[in-house]
Amino acid sequence: MSLCYRPPGNETLLSSKTSRATGAAFLLLAALLGLPGNGFVVWSLAGWRPAGGRPLAATLVLHLALADGLVLLLTPLFVAFLTGKAWPLGQAGCKAVYYVCTLSMYASVLLTSLLSLQRCLAVTRPFLAPRLRSPALARRLLLAVWLAALVLASPVAVYRHLWADRVCQLCHPSRAHAAAHLSLETLTAFVFPFGLVLGCYGVTLARLRGARWGARRHRTQVGRLVGAIVLAFGLLWAPYHAVNVLQVLAALAPPEGALARLGGAGQAARAGTTALAFFSSSVNPVLYVFTARDLLPRAGPRFLMRLFEGSGEARGGGLSREGTMELRATTRLKVAGQGRGNGDPGGGAKDSQG
Repeated sequence: MSLCYRPPGNETLLSSKTSRATGAAFLLLAALLGLPGNGFVVWSLAGWRPAGGRPLAATLVLHLALADGLVLLLTPLFVAFLTGKAWPLGQAGCKAVYYVCTLSMYASVLLTSLLSLQRCLAVTRPFLAPRLRSPALARRLLLAVWLAALVLASPVAVYRHLWADRVCQLCHPSRAHAAAHLSLETLTAFVFPFGLVLGCYGVTLARLRGARWGARRHRTQVGRLVGAIVLAFGLLWAPYHAVNVLQVLAALAPPEGALARLGGAGQAARAGTTALAFFSSSVNPVLYVFTARDLLPRAGPRFLMRLFEGSGEARGGGLSREGTMELRATTRLKVAGQGRGNGDPGGGAKDSQG
């Protein structure tokens, strides 16, 4: 792809010194925090095989750590790119590396959405807990997540291009291509999933406010964890998608207008906002420690297992049995009442005694 649409101003990823410096700093910090943290999460949960089956939330967190760790392993390449102002791996490496990053982005987004949906079901439909612990269900969901991420990330492999043998960035053949690609990315990776996440979390909070105090307390820790993951996801990805929206508007605006020139400014800011999105891959382990800080003195390195053992999902089987017993008791009382209503006091007395 030799001809690329470029907004007025001739800006590239390397045009802004401030964006390059900020991006390199965010990437280094993300790698220092995220690689050990996600490695610990994988170590803690990968070998955990409880007798009743690993909770679905724990399996999703495990794969979230794998996706985040995968993208953080590539941070040295991006730091070298921003500091040396030249892409080190050629055209094939440009496409492959950014494809892996986008694959990880979509996997993280989809897994975060499933975590929120799982929390919502664990609170509003506790009788589904045994099904949510099913290994077959977890395998099907994870397969769907990774296949969807593979497909959704494919436009990056098409549109990434090495400009002048030194700048690896998006290369759209026309303004229409740029608007369509960036709009699709923001809708599928931010607007739709974040809307689902907020809806699920709102339903969960409403149900917990009406629950008994004891049941609410058992679900609070994992609920806080999912809420913190959602908040971090929204805050750290919003600037990246704001740049997408700005460039879509610039691509649709008249070429000579002021809005078209803002597209070039957005392109120059993309290095910093992309690095901030990388930082989202490193904060989740910090959130796990913060959420389960009261478990650390008792559980030590195994605090994640204790956290998910105490989740509403792990207790769902008990709640389901309690609900079944209550239903049976209610049915017996109704039968007893019907016996008395039919004029059979003897039968009613037997039922009452029973």
